[in-house]
Amino acid sequence: MAKKAATKATRVITNDRLRAAREQHGWTQQELADQIGISQSFTISRWEGGVAFPRPYYIRRLCDLFRITAAELGLLIPEHDETGESVPFPISSPVAAPALIPERLLPLWNVPYRRNPFFTGREDVLLHLHNQLTATSAVALNQTQAISGLGGIGKTQIAIEYAHRYRDDYDTVFWVTAATRERLHSDFVALARLLQLPVQDLPDQQLIVDAVKQWLARHEQWLLILDNADELDLLTDFLPTGDTGYILLTTRAQATGSLAPSIPIEQLSGEEGALLLLRRAQLLAPKAPLEQVSEADRAQAEILVVAMGGLPLALDQAGAYIEETSCGLPGYLELYRTHLLQRRGTGPSDHPEPVAVTWRLAFLKVEQANPAAADLLRFCAFLAPDAIPEAIITEGSTKLGPILGPVAPDALALNTALEVLRKYSLVRRNPDWAFAANRSPAVLSAAKETDACATSCSLVNCSRRSSVSWRAAAKSATSVSILSSW
Repeated sequence: MAKKAATKATRVITNDRLRAAREQHGWTQQELADQIGISQSFTISRWEGGVAFPRPYYIRRLCDLFRITAAELGLLIPEHDETGESVPFPISSPVAAPALIPERLLPLWNVPYRRNPFFTGREDVLLHLHNQLTATSAVALNQTQAISGLGGIGKTQIAIEYAHRYRDDYDTVFWVTAATRERLHSDFVALARLLQLPVQDLPDQQLIVDAVKQWLARHEQWLLILDNADELDLLTDFLPTGDTGYILLTTRAQATGSLAPSIPIEQLSGEEGALLLLRRAQLLAPKAPLEQVSEADRAQAEILVVAMGGLPLALDQAGAYIEETSCGLPGYLELYRTHLLQRRGTGPSDHPEPVAVTWRLAFLKVEQANPAAADLLRFCAFLAPDAIPEAIITEGSTKLGPILGPVAPDALALNTALEVLRKYSLVRRNPDWAFAANRSPAVLSAAKETDACATSCSLVNCSRRSSVSWRAAAKSATSVSILSSW
């Protein structure tokens, strides 16, 4: 009985109609993939072999290309016989292509970030990753890859771009933040819920982690992205066994040992950096070439790129500042140089100097516009930077001081404060009533510096709360939020 059940569970129904339509046109699988905008021929192979099912968008593309219905291509929603096995629709079925495909047939996807319209460069890195993270186990040198580099270099942005660009080459794409053991546990619990695993509500988190690992071991063609995996030792209990899928790590660790080959991420070149800065500042359309700007703007942009060491995060913040204030490239360059000189001699820091300076400029502007927004960012500096529940702010408002405290429970005032931070690329907000502080934890650490807070406070008469008091406020407000959620 067990053997029979296993046979049923692994049985697949090949799509001979799709294969026949392709062969009738004399196309190879790669040629068909090119026609509908898919990068790899093995995706077509999986559709024809019944291993995977196209998304609605590609069903429409295939129907338009072959000029026949989804039924004639064998691409209708599978029905089920009395045994629970899926069976194809009869070829005479008059039903046209379905408008929606059941969610259980769609690729699973939990990437929490939208695609960055200003992403620039890194084509060689993306191509190398794609070659390694789509090859079969017999061809791939390693099905786990790492991208490494200092804070602000764009590791997470590369992973986001890779996930969006190549999502159709995978059946499932999972995103996990690996900064701490606690975050790894909570994200694996979220994966268990996404997968609707029976153990998803068990109190023992390690059992849930093991169940997710077992799911990954039993399934193929998945991509697991482990972001901010700076402490590689933490991953031991979370990595699945086998070679049925692919893993991409982002880490500051330079030596990844036997865990994964590492691609070091370098600063952007002068041309790529200038493109990113000009596009982010809205001085150049997102896909427009550098030749469309004046020689003067190009020269100023390249000077800024050199001054900022080609760091994408610094260039992104500079572009946001230029767009919001309309100060222009020369005006920002003068501001940057002035604040860079002021910063020198302040002692060692764990974040790149260009990022700290661009952050300081943005922070001062935020504090002038909305002191509560500045206090909100200081408060967030003592929380994990990703997916901060807004309930921590609203329900812990009594612990947040005289400026942020009254704003926190007022939805309109809090929205205004968050909007000011969003204008300067200091936070992102998602529809699930959570927001993320600036992508780089290194940037947030600048907000913790007592001297930086004191300098800002003296300029705009803000609340003079030390880093110690903000740390205490973060712990206290978080405790209030956790208690109120029970």
